[in-house]
Amino acid sequence: GGEAIFEGIVADQPEAIENALKDPADVILVSGGSSVGLEDHAPRILAKLGTLSIHGIAIRPSSPTGMGLIGETPVFLLPGNPVSCLCAYDFFAGRAIRALGGRSRDWPYATVTRPLRRKLVSQVGRVDYARVTLIDDAVEPLAIGGASVLSSTTRAHGFVVIDADSEGFAADSPVHVYLYDSW
Repeated sequence: GGEAIFEGIVADQPEAIENALKDPADVILVSGGSSVGLEDHAPRILAKLGTLSIHGIAIRPSSPTGMGLIGETPVFLLPGNPVSCLCAYDFFAGRAIRALGGRSRDWPYATVTRPLRRKLVSQVGRVDYARVTLIDDAVEPLAIGGASVLSSTTRAHGFVVIDADSEGFAADSPVHVYLYDSW
């Protein structure tokens, strides 16, 4: 029920980013410039204009995600790498936008449970968003890392979430797959 406002790509300059963040909106999404490098201006500018409540999340991909407020307006700093951006949107911004629109915060994806064709490993203490494809009624992992490799998502049927308290899943384990599209 919302209306997206996109006024073009904002120059990667502090003044341009600051001006864009001042535009009126119910929610602001920033894609890129959210990490900790010298050219990553968005976290510093958000903290200047309002509050930077969270910056850096134990999730892969998407660790440089940030969140805060400018006045009453929620601001989501999404990583610039396409897979990281999608992951951060799924976990945080999309849920908030659906809630603001009076909808469920749950992911809007159909799901299936199928066995893994091979093991899917993770590191304890971090959530992993692993892209997968379905082959012969089983789940084939495509990637966990590679945040800049958009083809790992375009080739995927969906994703599996590995919780922070898990080292992953053994081959033949049933996993819950969130489908990007009806499959």
